[in-house]
Amino acid sequence: MRPCAGARALKTTSAPSLASAATEPGAETQKPGALTHLGRFVSGAINDQALRWPLLAPLALTVGAALYMSAPFEPGWEWLLGPTLPVVALWALVRRRGVSGFALLLAMLAAVGIGGIAGKIRSCVVAAPILKEEMGPVRIEGIVAEIDASERSRRVRIDVRVIERLSPEQTPEFVRFSYKGEMPFGPGRAVACRAILSPPPRPVVPGDYEFHRDAWFQQLGAVGFSTGGCEPLATPPPANAIDQFSYWLGAVRRALATHVNTEAGEGGGGMSAAMVSGDRSFITPADAEALRMSGLAHLLSISGVHMVLVGGMVFFLIRFLWPLIEPLALRIPSVQAAALGAILTCTLYFAISGMEVATQRAFIIALIGFGAKLFDRPALSLRSLAVALGAVVLFQPEAVVTPGFQMSFAASGALIALYEIWPKMDRPDRPGLFSRMGGWIVAAAATSLVASLATMPFALHHFDRAALFSVLANIVSTPVITLWTTPAAAMAAVAAPFGFDEPFLWLMGKSLEVVLFIARYSVEISPEFDLPRLGGGGMAFAAAAIALFCVFTRRGRAFASIPAIAAVAIWLTAPQAVGYVSDDGSVFLQDRDAWLELTDWRADNGLNPLIIGDQISKAPCPGKGSACWLNVIAGQAEIEPSAEIPPADCPSSSTLSIQSETGERLVVHPCEAIGKGGAAIDISDGGLDLRTAQMQNGRAWTQPLYTKLPKRAKPAKSKDQ
Repeated sequence: MRPCAGARALKTTSAPSLASAATEPGAETQKPGALTHLGRFVSGAINDQALRWPLLAPLALTVGAALYMSAPFEPGWEWLLGPTLPVVALWALVRRRGVSGFALLLAMLAAVGIGGIAGKIRSCVVAAPILKEEMGPVRIEGIVAEIDASERSRRVRIDVRVIERLSPEQTPEFVRFSYKGEMPFGPGRAVACRAILSPPPRPVVPGDYEFHRDAWFQQLGAVGFSTGGCEPLATPPPANAIDQFSYWLGAVRRALATHVNTEAGEGGGGMSAAMVSGDRSFITPADAEALRMSGLAHLLSISGVHMVLVGGMVFFLIRFLWPLIEPLALRIPSVQAAALGAILTCTLYFAISGMEVATQRAFIIALIGFGAKLFDRPALSLRSLAVALGAVVLFQPEAVVTPGFQMSFAASGALIALYEIWPKMDRPDRPGLFSRMGGWIVAAAATSLVASLATMPFALHHFDRAALFSVLANIVSTPVITLWTTPAAAMAAVAAPFGFDEPFLWLMGKSLEVVLFIARYSVEISPEFDLPRLGGGGMAFAAAAIALFCVFTRRGRAFASIPAIAAVAIWLTAPQAVGYVSDDGSVFLQDRDAWLELTDWRADNGLNPLIIGDQISKAPCPGKGSACWLNVIAGQAEIEPSAEIPPADCPSSSTLSIQSETGERLVVHPCEAIGKGGAAIDISDGGLDLRTAQMQNGRAWTQPLYTKLPKRAKPAKSKDQ
């Protein structure tokens, strides 16, 4: 026999002799202290991550892209390339020397710089003209690119060719306007419409939705509303094959959504169309709100479940039928043929579905999974998610600051981490029915709980809300989706080429009516909690905690507790906004049940802040310029009239004062916030503070809120009339 060696020898033979030699008679043994235990734990936790460190690179890319998107000024190429290129060169040199720790640090810094560079490149590539001021009604000629329907109107996206009174250098690539009534033309049709157009609006209060940034990356240069009908044009179709394919996909997607919505029924048709085609325009606002409040809105997004359904169905169908064709089965393995068919099917489905961020993630992971089958290689789920994250950040870096990106990857990573730590039980006997049902319920509850906790920080930051009963709603709705909706959708897809999909779509619609009932009931029984909003700093710490918990393994997951504690501390102690001064001078004060709007200082008919929702009512004041007293959450609000002449562009010289419960008095001059991004009225420990907006200067997507058209003077009536 060979003598024992290495760690095994130390464990089996050497350890007793070393212990006896080290311990002399009469010598006192000292127990290791807390710091020693902590040092050993940290050292062991770091050693556990030997194979996990490369997974930090996509996270560093995300940090770099997020820093670029949220920077208060436009970083020049010297700011991005200057630090990044030397770090990359130093990393390559250090890595060859074998200094692993320092090389890892340099790699992370280089990835942060590359993420910022990707954002800069993307911003330059999509650069297109943006409307500088409101104009119209004007004639717009172009091709219908997309139509979204809603309860009130249609939102029509036009690939612009010509806009009246604009030169080619000033003409936006795309415009979008609301259109009341039924749009008689589908995507790909050349039309001429009349509409009033405005620049994409920027946030009107601090922390509001930055639509103008999203519009820049969508090359959406103007928004507005139609003032008349649209008429067809005899414009020839685009000669560009890519544009032709894009319009064809838009038409197919719209036709598919319309067909599914019609056949699935009025109750569940809108949700069915969203799950099949990604078109959410048929969902009523009430159903969409119920799904959001109950935590079931993720069902509307085409993600992993949908890709697995489509790709998996094709994979198993081809694998089952392939051996029946002897000439093919003898030359090409059935698994590889099935994997190739699944990849092609997922690619077509990805193109039709609208290509949202969650769909991109699911598509990339599906490509990796089926590609592994195609080339007979293993597919690791966490590495697949890391590859998908890196690909999305490099090709669409603007997505990192959107809630869809953040919540999608956070939930996916948390579920993969849950799978890794879930106990694996090897039972020699076959479990019974009740045992399997119990295990399924526990697994469904754990899955819903982990996904809800992973997405809660982003929901609190972007939407000021959290679905507290989402775990229960997901547990109850999961069997409906798994045992009813999914088989019906699969059978509809199989029967569709033969024209027999209507009954299966009807069954799918009925199943989703049950899901909508669960969502509404969950909202009704859910208690109302006034949860504080999570600011940007707290969300960053929460995202870091989720990322570390997902990437690290074993003892390394304890490191996630540090940013998690910081996020909770910031969340509980940060000031909360109880009022806003809008960019146009309007004041919104939070009451017990709604937001009260004061329009004394409104200089223009601007937009309401999206951050406060739709529960807005007029303040019960006698009228503009009159004294008024209001009891709101911030305290006692008072409008104090003044006989002074108001400054230019300010309709009133009155002042607004708010006295908190502690007796502190805050005086607000709303006109000072006009045209400067607005302000927020924060409360902290009973004190009030006015927080002005930190405006981004020099960014490509930064535009004025509005430059209104001058009002037309009414013609004077003659004496003869």
